[in-house]
Amino acid sequence: MYSYDDAGLFDVEAGLSPDFDTLWSDRCQDAITSLQRRIASGELGFASLPERDPIDLITWAEGRRAEGWTDQIVIGIGGSSLGTRAVLEAMGPAWKAAIRTHFAENLDPVTLHAILEQVDLQKTLLVVVTKSGSTIETMSQLWILYDALVRVVGREQADRQVIAITDPQKGSLRALAQERDWESFDVPPNVGGRFSVLSAVSLVPLALAGYDIDGLLGGARRCLDGGEDAWMGLARIAAQHVALGDQGYGQLVMMAYADRLNALVDWFRQLWAESLGKARDRRGARVHTGITPIKAIGAIDQHSQVQLYMEGPNDKQILFVETRSHSTDLTIPLSPSLPASLSHLQGRSVAEILQAEAQGTRAALARAGRPTACWRLESTGAASVGGFLTAWMVITALAGELLDIDAFDQPGVELGKKIAHGLLGHPEHGALADETGAVPMSDTAGAWTARR
Repeated sequence: MYSYDDAGLFDVEAGLSPDFDTLWSDRCQDAITSLQRRIASGELGFASLPERDPIDLITWAEGRRAEGWTDQIVIGIGGSSLGTRAVLEAMGPAWKAAIRTHFAENLDPVTLHAILEQVDLQKTLLVVVTKSGSTIETMSQLWILYDALVRVVGREQADRQVIAITDPQKGSLRALAQERDWESFDVPPNVGGRFSVLSAVSLVPLALAGYDIDGLLGGARRCLDGGEDAWMGLARIAAQHVALGDQGYGQLVMMAYADRLNALVDWFRQLWAESLGKARDRRGARVHTGITPIKAIGAIDQHSQVQLYMEGPNDKQILFVETRSHSTDLTIPLSPSLPASLSHLQGRSVAEILQAEAQGTRAALARAGRPTACWRLESTGAASVGGFLTAWMVITALAGELLDIDAFDQPGVELGKKIAHGLLGHPEHGALADETGAVPMSDTAGAWTARR
């Protein structure tokens, strides 16, 4: 499914030491034992998701597609949408899917209006995803889209076109689903949003779109088929990134050399940042730890970011992500009119040129003393993508164990949410908003006028 080349982490002057494995093996084993214990106890549910048989979900999705729906709007943000988008784009092309998928993620009125202009609401499903049921961006857009749907098809029919994916027992969305008899799926209570890509959160919209979710889960299972050796291999990768962070390489660039991998990097960025950026360790000591993830796309960012990586501060570890096989390819034709300086490109395929650019960039970075590694997928098919997702969820969780922090909470995002609610008039958070000195939204027009 994939291969991993870490030679570039050791071959540079300030990279990992030759005795890295000896120094870190015990810590890796301790991290594995701790994480496996949490999984076995039922505290963490993400690792067992691939074991579920998807046949009922596949059958259900086939039945819904047979009803003639042309589009689905996935309403969600963060872990409720990034995984779905990542798989759709990687395994795509999404525009060829059995049901076209649109994402109502960020609260942008222009984007939301554009979605409404693109779809026929009579033939569109609303798939709303929020575990808590109170995500402000998601519930705001749900209400706008649901209202638009009711205006077109009526309340009774609209309720048949909404699918809710949320907590099995609690939250505003669960209450709405029960009240209005919306079809619904559960997000397991022990699975957090950024670790939920192999749950109903993504599998439901992927199945509706006609994607191979059985193959996706199969690839996820295969990732850990090697038993303890597989776990140790992933722990070693986690330890490499943590060790480099300790050595001053506090930024991790994931540079994907395929447009189809673009959204996978977005998914990884949330997973890594939200899991590992923590103020305190498990003992409560203030640590402010974390390795900042940076997104780059090859070859595009050779023309924007690589100058910084080559000659700027040597504080970045750079992970190339490539695919051995593209679903299609094109060849530069033989032509006497091609300039002599480009004649060596005749007969070369686009994939071949892209691969040469990746190799050239990595070699140049190595010469500049920058630590690099390469993760190479066999393809962007279901099994390879499923393996990538599982591998990086496990690597991230193990990195949390090595850093002695909780990789499964996100206390740092809650304060901003509460202040925003207070600014919008929520009675429980108004005082908190007042403490910040922020201006309530009802007063913003005057505030802007006063500042001219």
